[in-house]
Amino acid sequence: MGTALYPGTFDPPTNGHLSLIRRGCQLFDRIIVAVADRTPKPARFSQEERCAMLAEALADNPQVEVAPFSGLTVAYAQERGVSAVLRGMRAVSDFEMEFQLALMNRRLNRRIETVFLMTDYQWLYISSTMVKGAAAHGASIEGLVPPGVARRLQVTGAGEAGPGEGTACALPVPRSHTVVYPGTFDPVTNGHVSIIRRALRFFDKVVVAVAENAGKNPLFSLEERVAFVKDATAHLKRVEVIPYSGLTVQFAAAHGACAMLRGLRATGDFEYEFQLALMNRRLQNDMQTVFLMTDYRWLFVSSSIVKAAASHGGDIAGLVPDLVRARLEELYRTGGMNQSTPCLGAPQAGYGRKPGGGS
Repeated sequence: MGTALYPGTFDPPTNGHLSLIRRGCQLFDRIIVAVADRTPKPARFSQEERCAMLAEALADNPQVEVAPFSGLTVAYAQERGVSAVLRGMRAVSDFEMEFQLALMNRRLNRRIETVFLMTDYQWLYISSTMVKGAAAHGASIEGLVPPGVARRLQVTGAGEAGPGEGTACALPVPRSHTVVYPGTFDPVTNGHVSIIRRALRFFDKVVVAVAENAGKNPLFSLEERVAFVKDATAHLKRVEVIPYSGLTVQFAAAHGACAMLRGLRATGDFEYEFQLALMNRRLQNDMQTVFLMTDYRWLFVSSSIVKAAASHGGDIAGLVPDLVRARLEELYRTGGMNQSTPCLGAPQAGYGRKPGGGS
């Protein structure tokens, strides 16, 4: 799995930060917590103080190193030889900024990925700014920050930590380094293949889980979709393609996965994935959802848009694997698929094949 860099100002560190670090340790062999010298607002604590607070809170976790840094995050990541930059997201406002930042970092250094973890639901409202604001007005921040941070903020009257709050940086239970990438893949696109290939940089194995999803009236049968994905990933090692039905978290757990993999393209993706990731955490608390930002070349590509273009004979070369392109073009020539509207919206009855159309 290699090493991930978790950068931030940490002014001050919160239990939300520690939770993300702990969960990152389930995915990576090592985490470097990189404390930036500059902060967007005047810092309450110096860089040295912030490093000291993190080092104290993470003292019992040998997988974690706390280090100060300055300059570009991607430059420091390359200097330290990491495979990914780890980031947490809480809301749409986080996503908009992180979206731009991740794409810019990809532009600066394509070898370093940005991996997103959704903040656990109990820390969704926590930020360093909010904690400082509450402390400044004498409010209790019990359970929101490590004890060392509370002492430095001169918080008094702290009681015992609530369930899970005192062990935010506890060592994780070792798990496999297999990730499950679920989807309907109707059909698989080059955007999907890009996500799979990039995930292999820091996961030992990627299981592509092709969902039955009969309720979505897929154009291609489950067997065809599995065959398409197998053909598209035949050149990649450590990839297994498996059809499934039922709950994705149960499938992932049954295959010993440490996480589920998802791709993000836009705010619309984030809103849906935000709810889905939190629900999956509710169903299976030890299952992470890892997000990769779609490469800028594929930001506009989706299975639905590809099918819409193909249904009018549009050129889809380079957007999907060759086998998928040939099959879609065949369906168009033989009148074997329903047409979308000219503006690329899905047909009301779905893209399903016309009676008497292609086999």
